[in-house]
Amino acid sequence: MSDTNSDDDQGLAGATGRDPVTELQAKLSELSNKHDQAMARITALSDGASRSYVYLPRERPIQPFSGDATVDGRSVEEFIDEVQRGIRTRGLGNDDQVDFIFSLLRGSALEEIKLCTGGEQTEPEDIFCFLREAYSERRSVAQLLQTFFSRFQLEVEDFFEYSHALSQLLRLALKQRPDAVRDAKMAVRDQFVEGVRDSTLRRELRKMVREKPESTLFGVRQEAIAWSMEEKLSGTRVAKSRPILSDSAVAGDQSTREVPDRSSATLDEILKVVSEQGKAIGELLSVVWENVTSGERAPKRGIPRSKFQFTEDGKPICFKCKGVGHIARECKTLKQGASPVSVPAPVQGN
Repeated sequence: MSDTNSDDDQGLAGATGRDPVTELQAKLSELSNKHDQAMARITALSDGASRSYVYLPRERPIQPFSGDATVDGRSVEEFIDEVQRGIRTRGLGNDDQVDFIFSLLRGSALEEIKLCTGGEQTEPEDIFCFLREAYSERRSVAQLLQTFFSRFQLEVEDFFEYSHALSQLLRLALKQRPDAVRDAKMAVRDQFVEGVRDSTLRRELRKMVREKPESTLFGVRQEAIAWSMEEKLSGTRVAKSRPILSDSAVAGDQSTREVPDRSSATLDEILKVVSEQGKAIGELLSVVWENVTSGERAPKRGIPRSKFQFTEDGKPICFKCKGVGHIARECKTLKQGASPVSVPAPVQGN
């Protein structure tokens, strides 16, 4: 058997011209070099700056439209413009456009379009026309301008919401008549200043506009926000915590010992007052209890009042003259010197 293996090794060596051990060592060396190269690449990748990828959606979501301005926060024209941009971005066909518009309608707006179309096939422009007819602005330019110039900041509004509401009102008026106001930007700025809720801030903004007539709405609004933030900070500012001092500093600083001493003195005074009040309440209760228990034995002060007397048939009897038919204060018999009249035995009454 060994002879056979030796013959095979000699045959392999003769065929390749190399020793089998040398061949295996060469292969191991080649594999080791490849491993080192792979590890070097991995190390280079880990040492290099890592890249972060941000995926942005191509299609921005569109808020539905219900026809209620308080809920939607925008006009029908703004909704239509946004839908048309979405259609162009998505590259939708005619049928898909109609389905896309219907998917963005809610409540009253959806029911209105269903009523106008009657369930029949319609075009996107027809739907837009129905929406404009149903939910377009009904107020005239004069009414819109009156609303604009009488619009003041509400208690629930911040400066951003107030400026947006003013811009929306003026934009609706200018859409109907572009020359409704001479300078739209200055009109919004001035109305913002005049409509600010805080009177002190209103004076400050007026002063700013007088000193800087070129100020824009954004500059005035930023000044209002900064002023309100300063007011909040000054109104809610509290004393900072006192730093912890060392034992030597506490021993040397007399002011740091005044607070606990004053607190203990105040507590002693309160306890003293409470104790005195408790003693007074106890004495009062003892006096009340004594009066209640001895009230029945106490003699009645003043002259006791005589009880009225009546005959059996209910007539009053005078206790001075013993006459029948009158009482003592109406008695005239004794005043005239007459003798009292005898009467039957009286009947006691209450």
